[in-house]
Amino acid sequence: MNHSDEILSILREEIEQYDSRTRCDETGTVIEVGDGIARVYGLSNCMEGELLEFDSGVHGMALN
Repeated sequence: MNHSDEILSILREEIEQYDSRTRCDETGTVIEVGDGIARVYGLSNCMEGELLEFDSGVHGMALN
């Protein structure tokens, strides 16, 4: 097996084992909404750039 075949084999294995289900780790409370920006309290483990999903199904991105 050459180097590129080995890389392809590893990538295929990783893709087959990928778990695409989302999970809820924390629940926060929306305290203010305006101009497309929601202020949320209670997401102490949220990281900048993390994708958030609201109860309405709307998605947002954490900025700070």
